[in-house]
Amino acid sequence: MVGGDISLLPYSLAHYRDMGVESFHVIRHVESRDDPSLLPSTVVMRNAGIDFVDICVSPWHEDLNAALIRKEMSAHPDDWWIVADLDEFHVYDRPVADVVAYCEQHGFDFVEGAFLDRVSAEGCLTGPALPGHTPLWRQYPLAGLLTFHLLGGRPTKVTLARGSVELDLGQHYAWTGRGVPVREIYAQVHHFKWTASARRRLVRRVGAYSSGEWRLLHRSIVEESQAFLGHLEENGGRINVDEPSFRFSRCSLDYADHPRWNEVGAMLSSRFRAYDAARQEKRRSALRPAADGAGEAAGT
Repeated sequence: MVGGDISLLPYSLAHYRDMGVESFHVIRHVESRDDPSLLPSTVVMRNAGIDFVDICVSPWHEDLNAALIRKEMSAHPDDWWIVADLDEFHVYDRPVADVVAYCEQHGFDFVEGAFLDRVSAEGCLTGPALPGHTPLWRQYPLAGLLTFHLLGGRPTKVTLARGSVELDLGQHYAWTGRGVPVREIYAQVHHFKWTASARRRLVRRVGAYSSGEWRLLHRSIVEESQAFLGHLEENGGRINVDEPSFRFSRCSLDYADHPRWNEVGAMLSSRFRAYDAARQEKRRSALRPAADGAGEAAGT
């Protein structure tokens, strides 16, 4: 999904093309056809030899992204999908073709991973340079746990899944299918959200969700944005990269490069296990009476 900030679009397309992605289903979202970034984004896509599969003109309701993703994935239920927001750059410990082969060999339907938030060396909100100059990871050389420790947000993601798998909002959890055990494969999601437009985007998000202009399902979306904006105010408009809880370390885009990944990955992968199990059981319980009732009706 591509929104109003298209600065990462050429980097994202190049990253996944280099990874071996064979087809791109990229959706353009705008709130109006008059959005000045619409035409430049089509030029970026055209230069990459790709077309948007859809241009969605709509308010940014909280469940819109998930609905559009589900529509695309369900049209090709047997294909493997890398599901990534524009600012999410997946990195695996092996070629992605080998990840898919492993899943197929062992009967798995999806792979999970977690955020490594990427920020500039001084914590300033800077925009990426034009592609072809400095690699993106050098422009944002620090990787850490900003989403988890500052926003209180959920940093875990489903990164790769068959089209038949039903994903939760934000792709944080898979409701169906069988996942690869995290001790066997666990993806890094290098999260380049904290660019020059971050403040503007989050101010807009807080206002639109709080006013009801955009449909809101979880108040935490607003609270996470407010936590980040408050942090900027307290730190002179920058991210405090010296805060120990953020665990920032210098990092390239190599899987083995982050010095704390084994510790961080294990902690994040286990953090939400009980919570997800409880939600899954609650969902099953909610569906069970309907199924039982249908069986009784069929019996009579």
